[in-house]
Amino acid sequence: MRVLDLAGGPLLGIDASAVYPTTEVALAPGSLLVLYTDGLVESPGTDFEEALADLGRRLSDAGDQPLDELADSLIHQKRHHRDGEERLDDIALLLLRAVG
Repeated sequence: MRVLDLAGGPLLGIDASAVYPTTEVALAPGSLLVLYTDGLVESPGTDFEEALADLGRRLSDAGDQPLDELADSLIHQKRHHRDGEERLDDIALLLLRAVG
């Protein structure tokens, strides 16, 4: 897993004339690009680096699972605490698998 360290931009929808940074990243065939909001990895009392490493493990374990199933499992797992209580933080997730 490689985490891209990119400059952020203005919040979406705040300013119609906002300019957003662009980046080009080469992806090898089969690579998975995962774009997400902080709700997927951050939670109170959890170390951010550990949460990011856990996401990397879950993505590695997923193999070539269909993207819609992978997205559902990532969101479902994060939306529910281990004690069964549902989290209220929002999550946006976009998955892209590079093809040859």
